[in-house]
Amino acid sequence: MKAITRPLLALLLLGVVGCHERGATQEKLKSTYEDFEQKARWGESAAVAQLLVPERRNQFLAARARERSDLNITEIELVNVTTSDDGSHATVTSRWRWYLLPSTSEQMSDAKATWVDRGGEWQLESMQGGPYPDLAPR
Repeated sequence: MKAITRPLLALLLLGVVGCHERGATQEKLKSTYEDFEQKARWGESAAVAQLLVPERRNQFLAARARERSDLNITEIELVNVTTSDDGSHATVTSRWRWYLLPSTSEQMSDAKATWVDRGGEWQLESMQGGPYPDLAPR
């Protein structure tokens, strides 16, 4: 993660999210997003799946099994974070760079990830763009 990304994430999450006392807090969103980014970057598919809403996990894992270890994420850069007025949803926009073997041509795409508060924890509901087409909104 670029050195500027972590301070930007903290600033965006604390400044944009505002105070949300109940449920999933902005600190939890920050921590969960950073965990997601790190696990995705290192190809830890099973760990990434645990951060998804339960109804998307099997589909995600099946897609990763088809790819085997052909997906290589080279960089993820945070672009923006916005939350709903009630604090139950957040949209995290990030820029992803990756390649899918046997190609060595790097692809780049902005992705909009929708995170939802489920029982006080943030879970990834969908992601439009990026290296995971199976997570596109339904």
